[in-house]
Order: sequence, then C-alpha cells, then structure tokens
Amino acid sequence: MLQVAIGLDIGGTKMAGGIVDFDGNILYSHTVATPAEFPDLEHDLMWLVGHMLEAASGKGDSPVEGAPFEVVGVGVAVPGSVDRNQGVAMRAANLPWQDFHICQMIEDKFGVSAKLENDADAAALGALRYAAEARGIENFVFMTIGTGVGGGIIMNGLLHGGPWPLAGEIGHIIVEPDGAQCNCGTKGCLEALASGTAIGREGTQAAKAAQKGKLWETYQEKGEVTAADVTQAADKGDELANKVLAEAGRYLAIGILNIQRLLSPQAILVGGGVVTQSDALLRAVDKAMPSLHPDFRANVLQMKGGSVSGVKGAAAIAWEEIAKKMSHKV
Repeated sequence: MLQVAIGLDIGGTKMAGGIVDFDGNILYSHTVATPAEFPDLEHDLMWLVGHMLEAASGKGDSPVEGAPFEVVGVGVAVPGSVDRNQGVAMRAANLPWQDFHICQMIEDKFGVSAKLENDADAAALGALRYAAEARGIENFVFMTIGTGVGGGIIMNGLLHGGPWPLAGEIGHIIVEPDGAQCNCGTKGCLEALASGTAIGREGTQAAKAAQKGKLWETYQEKGEVTAADVTQAADKGDELANKVLAEAGRYLAIGILNIQRLLSPQAILVGGGVVTQSDALLRAVDKAMPSLHPDFRANVLQMKGGSVSGVKGAAAIAWEEIAKKMSHKV
C-alpha cells in the first residue's frame, strides 16, 4: 500500500489540505475558506482533516486514484508563533486563536500522528525535499517575501528550530532603527520595509505624490497599488516603480548581508509571491549590495513560481518526522 502524508496549510483566508506522496506528488487536494470565528475554524479544520483521511481511504464523495493509502502522519503549517514540541499554535495576527492545541485535537479525534510548524519553516522543509533550486544543498536559508517576510534555516539537511519559535524569523531582523512600525510591535523590521505589504504601501504613496506614470494610472483605476503592480511596472522600465523597489531592495540587501555574515549558508533561497513571478526586487538587491559591501558574495537563488506549494511544505513536516523516527531506530 502506498504511503502518503496529509499536508494542511492554514492561512488567514483559506485552509488547504493535500494528500502527498514521498516524492512530493499531490494526489488530491481540497481548499476551504478560513472562518473568522474560532468555533467555526475549529469545526471546519477538523472537517478538512476528516475529509482528507476519508479521501485517502478511498471512501466518501472524493475517490482518489490508487486509494486506499497508508497515512503516515499529518503535517500542519500555520502562520505566527508555534510551540512545535507541544503542537500548539500560540498566536497569529490573522487567525482567531490563542494557544490552540491543534495537534492534540487531530490526534485525539482521528488517531493519526500530527506535527506542527510555522508556515515559513514548513516552506523551508518543502524546499529542502522538493525544490529543484535546493537540490544538493544541505545548508541554506529560505526567505519568503509575500504579505510579510518569513524564513527558515536548514543546517546539515535539518530544520534549525531552536527551543523557542524565533529561529529563522528573518522578517523581524531590524534593518532601520526607528523605521516603519511592524505588526510585531517593533520598529524598522525587514517585514515592515521590504514585504509585499510595504512595497504596495510605498508604491501607493509614491503614485499619489507623483500623480503621473504607470503607478498613478493603477492607483486611479484601483484606488491602491500592490507589490505586483510595482514589480510589473518595474519590469516595463517604469522609473517610479524602480525607485520604490530600490528602497525595499536596499533593506533586503542589508538583511541578506547580515544572514550571510552570521550563518554563511551555501545559498539563500528567496521565494514568495513578490519574487516568484518577477526578479525585479532581486535586481534591486543586486544594485544595492555594492554600496553596503563592495566585495560581498552570496549565492542568492530565486525560487520560481510553483516550486513548492504550502500543502507540499506542510506534508514535508510529516515526512521529516518519519525520517527522524527511522534514524533513531538505526
């Protein structure tokens, strides 16, 4: 019987589940909206787990080719702070929970092993197992630049977690003391200055100030400018868009320089919505780096669109747990 893992990628707007084999093939997936209230979230999350287990068994309304499968475990990826040892989702800005014992609830209800990670750490595990860009690399730092800035550290082929859920929180490296306010409560974090949210905010402000060019046209049409609007305009040579990215790129370059000096990884893999479809932001990083350190060298690799989905990263949590158990038996 084919062994599979179930990956659950829980976000502020949607919850995605998938049945994933050892090689990272998604055999079945299903997505539901994330409810705003905690009782509904708990109910719908448990429904999604049950639905995935039923699909893996070959029963129910969603038969999967090749089922039944043997489910080796459930991996859960969530935003925000987690206690990975206890399987507790501690808090997240866009989710209605506080110290949610998510793994215990899954295990008690369904009798299947469940493991939890922060979504960026899960993405790092997914990159380690499945991404072509990471093939053959056992020491790297993964950065994801989307709504926020997240990260994960892979050392000697293993996720570096540390005793507290802070390792790899690249988005909260302070790159500008007394800079823009971050949602974490600190000022000047990388997330507050170089995330998709920050780029969209600065793009909007720049468009309103200039009142001309592509960003202004976008603002007039939509009432806002997003990071995607900025990178698309920059790819077409828009001067104002490139100026916005130059500022974000400088902050990101500072963060990358600090990471390289501290850890000296073989590579820094950069993914997330802001960079997977365009290299405009990374071009800005390259331009900014010589002014910070003329002789600096880092192997910065762009993760292409679709390299690793959230579901694959979540499933990688379960597969990594199986690998640990097997190594302990040897």
